[in-house]
Amino acid sequence: MTEIRVAIIGGGGFMGYAHSLGWALAPITADTGATIRKAVLVEADQDRADAAAKRLNWNEGSADWREVVARDDIDVIDIVTPPASHAEIAIAALAAGKHVFVEKPISNDLADAELMQAAAEAGTTISQVGFNYRHAAAMTFVKRMLDDGILGHPLQFRAHYTQDVGALGRVLSGWRAKKGAGGSGVTGDIGSHIIDLASYLVGDIDSVTAIIGAKDPAPDSAWLPDAERREGEYLDDAALWMTKFTNGAIGSFAATVYASGRKNRMFFELECTGGTVEFDWNHSDQIKLSLVGDPADQQGFRTVTLNENHDDYWYPLGGMGSGYVDDAALQLQKFVRAIVDGRPGSPSFADATRTQRVIEAVMRSADSHQWVKVDEVTA
Repeated sequence: MTEIRVAIIGGGGFMGYAHSLGWALAPITADTGATIRKAVLVEADQDRADAAAKRLNWNEGSADWREVVARDDIDVIDIVTPPASHAEIAIAALAAGKHVFVEKPISNDLADAELMQAAAEAGTTISQVGFNYRHAAAMTFVKRMLDDGILGHPLQFRAHYTQDVGALGRVLSGWRAKKGAGGSGVTGDIGSHIIDLASYLVGDIDSVTAIIGAKDPAPDSAWLPDAERREGEYLDDAALWMTKFTNGAIGSFAATVYASGRKNRMFFELECTGGTVEFDWNHSDQIKLSLVGDPADQQGFRTVTLNENHDDYWYPLGGMGSGYVDDAALQLQKFVRAIVDGRPGSPSFADATRTQRVIEAVMRSADSHQWVKVDEVTA
């Protein structure tokens, strides 16, 4: 059996923790066709790298990502650094012949995303971007119903991704606080997930119109005026946008970190000619489903609990409570399977670059107060 030797770059933070658990669980979620060795964890200094490697069960720590990328005994580079550094590391890793997994967003900069996409497409190794929610068993089930024609043609997609970290005063700090250091704002950070899900389930987004808000730092204040937001280069704390899809569907999206009481709630409704699906991440083992073809005396929403009969649900019976770590493992398991089978990872760098183009279209629409066509957005 093939051994896949992994190095994680930036592995000492929250996402490194999630990926470390994911790499440990990936061979358990399904047969990957390979064994996985957590070889090296890289951090900014050696002491931090060694401490994180010991805590998260990696073989060794390193403070030199360039040396690790060049090593012959490493097969996969897993990048969980701030987005501003993704391009440099990913392009170097691809040039060194490594398979590359990079956390979302692929980059905060569309030009860098395009360079990453070009490097991936020019190489012969496998690359994938970490939009973990699309790998949840519920998403696999909805996607299958769409592909099988059960739901019919998509008509309208409505999605919210809401958190309360801003409302609780836990303002962004460090690299997350500024775009130049890697901060993405709410649209690029959590909003990118619902853009990815919309693209995965419904299809490509054609055009957008948007408004965004950056919170005035003063207590009990509202959003900054647009001119002040732009002048101060404040990242967005809330965003609303509407979309037209290339297949004729329409959509509406909202993202904010100022939703008191919302603990990482990712919610959507998808209405199609054949029925409607509703999903709430806070109840990730369930979807609500209504089918037009149901008998008249049974029409309305019913709750489907994910179980062992659904793809990507790996517990032996339903109701066991799958969640964030399960999805982290599923996406890495599928990445390893793509390496073993020699097929593209999904979502690809091209998929993630298009998501970044949509994010850029949202930002430009918010500034221009006009509809923006995604394909006309250039770096």
